Amino acid sequence: MARSEKVSANTPWTDDELRQSVEVYVLLLRLQLSGGDGRSESVAQALLRGPLALRNDAAIRYRMRNISAVVQEMDGPMLKGFSPAESVGKQVRPRIRAMLLNDPDFARLLAPTPNAGDDDRGDALKALAILRRQIEELEADLAWRRHNGPPEQEDVGIERADLQDAREAVASVEAELAKLEPDTEAVKAGISRILGLALKLTKWIGERTTKFVDAVLVAGAPVAVAKVTGLLPAIIDAVEAVGRAVGH
Repeated sequence: MARSEKVSANTPWTDDELRQSVEVYVLLLRLQLSGGDGRSESVAQALLRGPLALRNDAAIRYRMRNISAVVQEMDGPMLKGFSPAESVGKQVRPRIRAMLLNDPDFARLLAPTPNAGDDDRGDALKALAILRRQIEELEADLAWRRHNGPPEQEDVGIERADLQDAREAVASVEAELAKLEPDTEAVKAGISRILGLALKLTKWIGERTTKFVDAVLVAGAPVAVAKVTGLLPAIIDAVEAVGRAVGH
C-alpha cells in the first residue's frame, strides 16, 4: 500500500496507532495544564500526521475525542478542543484505558504529588539542566543550518533570540532553586518565559505543511515532531518538576 493511500474508516486501529494518539493527547494535556494556550487541535494533527499517515484528519480528530471520553470516565482532566465522543467501541475503550493507566505522566495528572521536598528540587534541577542542554543543541543546529542548510530547512517561527531568552530563563530558575529559600515570584516569571517558547513551538508545529511533515517525520516514532525539535516534552517536564519543587 502506498504511503499516501488512506485506509478505510472501518479498518481497525492498531495498538501502535492508539498508543501514538494517547502519547500525543497526554503531552498536549500536560502543556495545557502547565499554562499552554488552546492550539491543541492543529498541533495534535501535526504531531500525528507522520505516525498515523494512513488516517485522515477527521479520523485522527475523532480518535482524540474518544480518548477524551475515556479520560472523562476516569475523572481526569481533558484536553480542550476535543469534546468527549462516546462511540469508542467495545474493543477499543479498554485498550485506550489501559494505555492511559500505563502512562506515568497521565498517572501523575490523576494523582499529583501534594507536597514539595528536597527530592522534588533535585528533580527540578535535573529537568532544567536537560532542557538547557536541548536549547543549546537547537541553537547550534539553527546556526549550522542557516549557514549550511538548504533554504527549505530555514526556520521562520523559532528564532535564536527566542531560544536565548528561554535559556536565560532556565538559568534564572536554576539559580533560584539553588537558594535555601527561592523567590517564588522570580521562579514564576522564569517559568512564564520558558512557556513562551513552548507556545511558539506549538504554533510552529501546528503550521507545518504536509510537505514538511512528510519530509521530516520518521514513521512510527512517538510524538515525532516534538522529537524533531527536541524541546516540547523537555519544557513540559521542567515546568511540571519546578511546580512540584516550589509547591504550586
